[in-house]
Amino acid sequence: MKLKIVVLVCALVLAATSSAAPDDVEYDVLQLPAVQSKLASKSLIYSISKFGDRYFATGQHGHILYSDDGGTTWTQAEVPVRSSILDVDFPTPELGWAAGHEGVILHSSDGGKTWVKQYDGLRYGTEGLAYYKALAEANPENETYPLLVEEMDFAISQGADKPLFRISFPTKDHGYALGAYGMVLETENGGKDWVPVLENVQNDGFFHIFDFAPMPEQGKFFASGEAGLLLEVDINEEIAKKVETIPWEGSFFTIIDAPNGALVMGGLRGNMFRTDDVGVTWAAVKKPPTSAIVDSTRLSDGRLVAVGIGGEVLVSKDNGVSFANVPVGGAGQLYTTSGYIYAVAEGPEGTLLLGGPNGIRKVTLPN
Repeated sequence: MKLKIVVLVCALVLAATSSAAPDDVEYDVLQLPAVQSKLASKSLIYSISKFGDRYFATGQHGHILYSDDGGTTWTQAEVPVRSSILDVDFPTPELGWAAGHEGVILHSSDGGKTWVKQYDGLRYGTEGLAYYKALAEANPENETYPLLVEEMDFAISQGADKPLFRISFPTKDHGYALGAYGMVLETENGGKDWVPVLENVQNDGFFHIFDFAPMPEQGKFFASGEAGLLLEVDINEEIAKKVETIPWEGSFFTIIDAPNGALVMGGLRGNMFRTDDVGVTWAAVKKPPTSAIVDSTRLSDGRLVAVGIGGEVLVSKDNGVSFANVPVGGAGQLYTTSGYIYAVAEGPEGTLLLGGPNGIRKVTLPN
């Protein structure tokens, strides 16, 4: 259920608030519902995840799909926008949230069958500007707030163009959304209100935040991002501190926690690094050369799986110290004619669900 190189390649290129349609009719993805399509499961997929017994896949043009038979068949949900959707989370079987392009946050109260819009990138700029102006006026000695006022002014000038890459709800009321240009939003009332919390995040360069994984200590997690950004986030203290020990300044698209508490990050050029002391030291993962590592997941038997955008499927049996390239479904490295993989999730009975530009494929994973 992790994020993905397409967040770098597609999310910033394809994200657009509106464009001219034939006869000069305005085409606004925030105002148009997703079109029901029999080919939705065979079109571009950004994420695949499982909550309870139900699988979810998200994709372009507002596609959210769900499957109750282990990914064999998929049903398209009713979605009120045509923004590409990048991630979902369900803290309960019925209550779910999704996030994606144009700063969209969606909410479902029926297990993901239907969705409503809670938030978008237009509100991010206008509400964020009012929020930080008020803080700047109340705290004239604070030098951070005026900078964030400028950032929100810039956000307004750009329109609803910033994608949210990840969304997480530790409880049904408390949630976070992370995204491009350092966007971090928090809600404490189930999404009725979303508030930017940039002042609590050490990300002066406003680098993209792509993914996160829990740390062993309750209430803490790592968030990985662009240009070597790694944040140590403490929910209880409401602070996200930059980790300075990262051995590489490239982008990390995915981070996964191993059964023994180690954390493994993957990113551009196939680089993968591992820490078993909560980020104090890092070691390069032993693995074959691959394309960019864009998603990862932990299987129920403890193995870690990472995928490369070029079609590689890598498996680790030693808590991420090393990964081996394995064929899947008898098709070698590549599972589609294009070879691209953007998302991976564990399927039933020794299978993987893989997502990419040609939709969803269920493949067999060797033991």
